[in-house]
Amino acid sequence: MPDNAFINSRPVVRVDGERRDDLVEALTGLVVNLPLHGCAHAELTLTNWGTPEGASTPAWVFDDIALGAELEIDMGQPDPVRIFKGEVTAIEEQYGEGAPTLALLLQDRLHRLARARQNRSYEEYSPDEIVRAIAAEAGLRADVQVSGVNDSWHQLNESDLAFLLRLLGRFDIALRLEDDTLRARPEEPDSAPVELSAQDSALRVRLIADLNHQPRASRSQGYSVATAEAVEHSSERLSPAPEATSAADTLSRLGWPGDETVPHPFARSQAEADAYAQAHFHRMAKRFVQGDIVCQGEPTLKSGREILLSGVSPRLRGTYQVVHCSHRFDSSTGYETHLKVNRADWSPAP
Repeated sequence: MPDNAFINSRPVVRVDGERRDDLVEALTGLVVNLPLHGCAHAELTLTNWGTPEGASTPAWVFDDIALGAELEIDMGQPDPVRIFKGEVTAIEEQYGEGAPTLALLLQDRLHRLARARQNRSYEEYSPDEIVRAIAAEAGLRADVQVSGVNDSWHQLNESDLAFLLRLLGRFDIALRLEDDTLRARPEEPDSAPVELSAQDSALRVRLIADLNHQPRASRSQGYSVATAEAVEHSSERLSPAPEATSAADTLSRLGWPGDETVPHPFARSQAEADAYAQAHFHRMAKRFVQGDIVCQGEPTLKSGREILLSGVSPRLRGTYQVVHCSHRFDSSTGYETHLKVNRADWSPAP
């Protein structure tokens, strides 16, 4: 993180490849939301009144920005970092409280997968093959590692985006767009986690270790028509195992019950039962410690990255994964990054 405690840095904005300093000068607010799973989106708020170049009287100044225009937003000094690239999907004008304002609502290209509903059946496909097929139809590259389980999967009056989000949710795999590539694979350790301190660069921190809804084990049950046998699998460990004390460890020490049967999705093979039980246990266990962090603007942060948090009690300091990242700029307060984070363990006193 930079040495100064606060960054008041305006973004760099390009519209259809052209740098627009006039747009940045009129900017009063910016919010960029980067979720772990789903479509990234942004909102720019502008003062839509001024004297155009070569004109003698004030007028509306951003009528040239059209629906469908592509915007790129960079933040940070001295070397700006791309934090968002997307398309204008809505334009809002407001009047009556001072100068007219214009709001540009943007979504990344993933929104195109939500444009139409479809009914399709994928017979003897793996989830990996389905993601690659849909990405190819949309003209996107794909980085995929979901599951090699072959079965029949049905898209019923759903958009491609809704279908993929539902399908990948079964395996606790996040879907998002990264550098024009459709990413659908397990999260990986961050080779260079961003260091934050609650006594310095982190402006506000709220963390909670919560045993509610935490299982000691997750069980998936179902039935295989191919073998005419019931299928079942129970998962009670994270892989890789957490370094400190997990929620399941804490529940065992307390002697509290916590075995959970997962009613949905229904497993149709032993491979699905294995995958669904592991996915559900992982989805819940990784949320044992959750929190919100507001820090000075850090453009390299995004969902999927990790932070190394210090300046908090020993039981809560350590590495957290970013599961939602919001970059916010305001003309009066400057640039901040808002994070939702979680981790699967903590280090309580013996």
